[in-house]
Amino acid sequence: MEKRRPRVDQKISEVPSGQSAQQHQTHLDSIFMLLEENIVTFVKNELKKIQKLLSPDYPECSESQRKDEDEEQRSSREAFLKITLHFLRRMKQDELADRLQSSKMISLKI
Repeated sequence: MEKRRPRVDQKISEVPSGQSAQQHQTHLDSIFMLLEENIVTFVKNELKKIQKLLSPDYPECSESQRKDEDEEQRSSREAFLKITLHFLRRMKQDELADRLQSSKMISLKI
């Protein structure tokens, strides 16, 4: 009986019709370079927002700013917040993580 590989592996290894394996790899490399750039930009921007949020003179977020954000953006920011809290705790920065987590309107401000 032959073992079946997980579907994810099969999809990744498939070469689109008309493309050589080399062309497919080059295309995949390009996509991941762009993905990395987008993620790094997102992370830098979100870290700046979190740093501002933790500063004592950070102004309240207006209702209009919150309404402008769509659900996808909000979901991405919430996920990033969880990642940030995880890394702060791994860095033994529990007090800072607690402050960030307990901010009254954290999900609305960032």
